Amino acid sequence: MALVNGVLHISAELKNNLQIVDFYGSLRRRGILTYEFHKPEEFDSTFASQAARTGHAENEVQQYAIDLIKDAFDTGASDIHLMDSGLYTIIRFRCLGMLTDHTQLNAELGQRLIACIYQKLSQSADTCFSPTERQDGRIAQRNYLPPNVHSVRVHSEPIECAQAQSGVGTSMSLRLLYDATSAKGSLQERMAVLGFTPNQCDTAQFLTRRTGLTIISGPTGHGKSTFLKHVMESMTERNPEKAYFSIEDPPEYPLKGVRQVLISSNDRSTRSGAYCDAIAGAMRSDPDVLMIGEIRYVEAAVAAIDAALTGHSVWATIHANNAMGIIARLVSILATHYRNPLEQICDHNVLAGLEYQRLLPMLCPSCKIRLMDLKPEKRQQHLPEDVASRLRRVLDDRESVYVRGNGCEKCRKRGLIGQTVAAEIVATDQEMLGFLREGNIPRAHEYWIKEKGGRSYVDHAVELIKEGHVDPYLAEERLGVPLNFNQVFVSGGR
Repeated sequence: MALVNGVLHISAELKNNLQIVDFYGSLRRRGILTYEFHKPEEFDSTFASQAARTGHAENEVQQYAIDLIKDAFDTGASDIHLMDSGLYTIIRFRCLGMLTDHTQLNAELGQRLIACIYQKLSQSADTCFSPTERQDGRIAQRNYLPPNVHSVRVHSEPIECAQAQSGVGTSMSLRLLYDATSAKGSLQERMAVLGFTPNQCDTAQFLTRRTGLTIISGPTGHGKSTFLKHVMESMTERNPEKAYFSIEDPPEYPLKGVRQVLISSNDRSTRSGAYCDAIAGAMRSDPDVLMIGEIRYVEAAVAAIDAALTGHSVWATIHANNAMGIIARLVSILATHYRNPLEQICDHNVLAGLEYQRLLPMLCPSCKIRLMDLKPEKRQQHLPEDVASRLRRVLDDRESVYVRGNGCEKCRKRGLIGQTVAAEIVATDQEMLGFLREGNIPRAHEYWIKEKGGRSYVDHAVELIKEGHVDPYLAEERLGVPLNFNQVFVSGGR
């Protein structure tokens, strides 16, 4: 809500909220008679700044913590890292996937800041911060957060530190949960903004029309939750007559049109049971589409398979190293539950699709440098010889390859302007599932590439390099595999 010039502006998603009805009823009694409802996206774009509230801190340390989160958001950071080494605390921001130094605090202020973030700003199972324990929390109170940040995930780890009096320091990570893409429209339109190819968009659209289990994978911080958000919201817009439920621990984004089931326990020892109870509860709520934020427990994997077998469309995330690697990851999770997990997973009524993605930093078009314009000695400074050698093996034509420049005003002196996705999306069929049931993942991968026209996430990245959008060195750093990985995987070359 935003009160502007005596008019109360309200986001339409709050129209039937009883607290809101009571609130503007009380305002009418005070002489504020005019109120207007706006579509959520219209409200966000027009009134977000007026609706935002600046955190009113109890002390200077708390205000510093609130300002730190705002500074991180303003610079486009996805994470804040605080490391207390005993003598001082280093604060770093992760922007476009890379850590950069932000500031350094003295020991006392840094330790007070870390404790304040956990004890004062976050909601957590423990009320007190302990530097010697692993702890998790979540900042969700709106007056502590910038307008577009839904929440902040907090995690701290004790670290060995000889310079600290107790020999123990603290590493604290804050993950800012917000959608930096602002993609709207159909699933194809949203995916195009994220960087997916037209064929990948068509495959994902096909999977939204299927029942069964579709699993999204990738490393932490590479856009899995953002992609899943757009999948779910596009489905609710296209088919509002269906019932959509999500189970996340904790919810990362507000999902329009999706009922986000809450996990009822903050106790670490009972968390897995509460998570699985939430899935079971959602299944009893007459869902059409079910989203499971992450499959991390065997019970969650079994529940996802059961939901797919009963004719539901199920979407979930998991940590794996490529699309086909999802199968091996599920087998390792389910090995204690099923005698032959592959028989359960690779049933045509269960497994519908596999997706893997990584985010790559995009070059600033204003200051990027064409590789072939550099003299040989300068070229090696931008592209080490081993990377250049692998690039030659995958790209004959390197005329349009660009590397990172020194930065300019348009890119905040970074040489980079954002991130794009390198992905692979697999829609399964009977023949592919047959190979997977036999445990023959290389044959399934070959079938997908040669018979189904599939393209790996590495090939997607190479295409982005060829088009001049991505630096080859940075691409290889973020991919986690060499640029000629597919040649190595298929033929055993180097």
